[in-house]
Amino acid sequence: MKRRSNLPVAIALLAIPSLVFAWVAAGMIAGRLELLAERAAAKDAALVESRVSAGLAASVERAKHAAETAVASVCARPASEALAEISRREPYVRNAFRWVAGRSVTFPQERGATQEERRFLARYVTLFEEGFKGASRDFTWRSWFEGDRLSFVGWRKAADGSVVGAELETVAFLAEFPSVLAEAAGDGYILELRDGAGGSLFKTDATPEKKSPDAVLALSSVLPHRTLALWRTSPLDSSAADLGRLSFMVTAGAVLFILFAAGALMLVVDAWRARRDSERKTSFVSNVSHELKTPLTSIRLCAEMLSEGRAKDEAARARYLDVITKESGRLTRLVDNVLDFGRLEQNRRKYDLSDVDLCDLVRGAAESQRSRVEAAGMVLSVEIAATPVVRRVDGDAVSQIVVNLIDNAVKYAVDGKQVDVRVAADGAVVVADRGPGIPKRDRERVFERFYRCDDSLAAKSSGSGLGLSIARRLAEGMGGHLVCMARAGGGAEFRLSFGGDTK
Repeated sequence: MKRRSNLPVAIALLAIPSLVFAWVAAGMIAGRLELLAERAAAKDAALVESRVSAGLAASVERAKHAAETAVASVCARPASEALAEISRREPYVRNAFRWVAGRSVTFPQERGATQEERRFLARYVTLFEEGFKGASRDFTWRSWFEGDRLSFVGWRKAADGSVVGAELETVAFLAEFPSVLAEAAGDGYILELRDGAGGSLFKTDATPEKKSPDAVLALSSVLPHRTLALWRTSPLDSSAADLGRLSFMVTAGAVLFILFAAGALMLVVDAWRARRDSERKTSFVSNVSHELKTPLTSIRLCAEMLSEGRAKDEAARARYLDVITKESGRLTRLVDNVLDFGRLEQNRRKYDLSDVDLCDLVRGAAESQRSRVEAAGMVLSVEIAATPVVRRVDGDAVSQIVVNLIDNAVKYAVDGKQVDVRVAADGAVVVADRGPGIPKRDRERVFERFYRCDDSLAAKSSGSGLGLSIARRLAEGMGGHLVCMARAGGGAEFRLSFGGDTK
């Protein structure tokens, strides 16, 4: 039976859902998700910003207060020894300094300064050159950037009119930030503090599933040039109605995806089958051309030898005639297979069913192949049931099945040296050999058109790949069944069976 293409069904599965659901469903789902995400992000931003800002501001203020207290303690006597002591004992102070109008920085002095103090002087040279205009008895704080590094420096006037101040030890108060972020994040968020270039400074323990954050908050009021990335881990906070509509749209999208996948799969399978059939047809044409050419070449050569009188005796002439006869039979079998294949493909094969004794029919078909089997160096054994086995079949079709099965054994099981044909009492016709056998995975595929097992025997043996396919389709056309199985002791066994009782 001709295989019906799945292409129209596949096109329908792809086109109809595409026109009905694709644009509407995709747009609605995308719009709803975007709206819910924006609402959640805005709510998260307002909530988390207040938490984090309060926590970070408290940490910075504690550090500033500690530095102010330490500096205030030496304002009455801002000696260099006292300022140096502040840097050593106060964890929130990195460097202390004293500036005197007209004399610039008196502590730390460039001569004899440590490496850290020299860096401090170079870092704030612009500030010292400005002269601290407007300095008062109250502390003034200023954020300071060196590259992407953030520092805080504060100062006030001392009792002698000089300006004393301190640079915060940022590592000390930044160490409090992870706990601040963890407390602000709670169970519903993942937070990450980033520098001005987007690099990560601190992050809560959890790792976000997606790379892009749901929101990025500016912390300019607390930490200039620092931002806070936020990921939400708890479900979106939306109304039941919104979630219901979203669920419906997601379900519609899932159905659409399944329909698309089914249609695409059918297209792929259909294309794969078409390509496979095309490759097999190409191989079939090549094989048939070779098989047609080989007997025709032999027939032509022998005919020329006879016509030119090169055969000097009767034995030579008889040998040439025998070659012509055998090659003509081989050519006839090949042409018959090709013609039968064409009729079967187009459902034009007609069956003349009548009550036939399978014993006589199979015996005749097997004996017609005896000389060919023996010429291949094999032994043909024919075992027929003792009583007639009558079935309602097409005699020519059954004979062709038996001939095709014997031909298959001669091609691929010649090393087994044996072909056995028998008709069992239950009406089954069996053709078996002692060849290498057929792997289990190929026992059904050998009946496919153009298929040949990918092994050394198939590679070395000529054939069109149609014989077994035609045999099975002839059997099924008569209501019978042809199967392949392993033979006990080695080899392959083909079993042809028909319904009905023996008469």
